[in-house]
Amino acid sequence: MTRLAVLASGMVTALGFNAPATLAALRAGVSGIEQTWLADTESGVPLRGAKARLPQWWDGVGKLANLLAPAIHECAAAAHPLPLREIPLLIGIAAPGRPARLAHLDEGLLDELHDRLRLARHPHTRVFAHDQAGCAHALLHAQALIDEGVATRVIVAGVDSFLSQPALDIYMQRRRVMTQMNSNGFYPGEAGCAVLVAGAEELPARALVIEGMAADTESATIDSTNPLTARALTRAIREALARAGLRMKDIGYRLTDLSGEHYKFKEAAFAYNRFKDDERSGPLALWHPVEYLGEIGAAILPCLLAQALHAATLRYAPGPVALCHIGSDAGERVAIVARMNGEPR
Repeated sequence: MTRLAVLASGMVTALGFNAPATLAALRAGVSGIEQTWLADTESGVPLRGAKARLPQWWDGVGKLANLLAPAIHECAAAAHPLPLREIPLLIGIAAPGRPARLAHLDEGLLDELHDRLRLARHPHTRVFAHDQAGCAHALLHAQALIDEGVATRVIVAGVDSFLSQPALDIYMQRRRVMTQMNSNGFYPGEAGCAVLVAGAEELPARALVIEGMAADTESATIDSTNPLTARALTRAIREALARAGLRMKDIGYRLTDLSGEHYKFKEAAFAYNRFKDDERSGPLALWHPVEYLGEIGAAILPCLLAQALHAATLRYAPGPVALCHIGSDAGERVAIVARMNGEPR
């Protein structure tokens, strides 16, 4: 199968209206988390979160389209002279089981998005409703479209928002949100993030190549009572490394979807400790942009790939090879090994 390469990115987040602004803020350690209008129903204190400062504001599917359309435009500009109408859009969104999920999200988002893009829908445009793992499914589908000759460029994007009182009320009942009474939780955020991908065989001078990608399913999910062993994440990482022909000692740094919840930090630590036999010359850096963006759900994987591309391009990455890993509440675990084209392994 064709290897994928990430050529460009687009982002709308609490830190900026485009990828350069957001990525510069992430590099500087700027936080977009602040007091919101949402309430902690237990204490009555306002919740903290990361809100994108859209020029026009309303809730619902329209807001998600407003978050995503500019990010897609950024990627489309990088694809010039290929017109956007010839590029499939593969979009990760919230899973059907998510608390207070928007009604008619799947079709409604595509309708609203194409209205803002003033664009007819590409026949291969579709959504992947798998939360954080949605864009991993989208990457695999993009790989298939390129292999079949259906497209030469694909935009893989994710959009999500946790800034909803009904949804947060449910998460707070489950002790999942960061509040004055709970330090084991996430800060809600929202974002639209996108990456432009192509086959690695026709690379420009600088592109981030996905050398290996693998997935597995965890039975001890965050809502289960099963003991956490991180076996699925370990298997996904091991398989991604094997497909890339690398070992953990070759990895320069990790980019993850870790939030303030202890569950994911424990899982990542358990998985990494299983690779301690690979001797390293120094510590393995751990980047988690959710610390600055809030929980952005389905938008996290293109965000991580955008950050890896930016860090490699501007040469502030801790090493030439990055390991990205993410996980959904449903148990899907995905690991991706990426390297900048032309850089040594």
